[in-house]
Amino acid sequence: MKKDEHFKYCKKVADVLGYDRLHNLDKLQRQSLNNQLNDLIEERDYVVETVTDDEIIGRYKLVTEHIYPNEFVIMREKINQD
Repeated sequence: MKKDEHFKYCKKVADVLGYDRLHNLDKLQRQSLNNQLNDLIEERDYVVETVTDDEIIGRYKLVTEHIYPNEFVIMREKINQD
């Protein structure tokens, strides 16, 4: 992906998800979301305009509600403390 397209995609993701959602992710959630978003843009042949807001939100929800829900993150932190 060209640098300007990458920047455009990052800006779109940031606009759709907002600061709080992006900055309150656990490390595993952040890595998984990054993978999901990379897969999404790859599926669209790197054409940012073809990715919808709902698809970005859907990938966010997939990660934060199903793959690594907050309950999992809390449990992992407690286990790592012991």
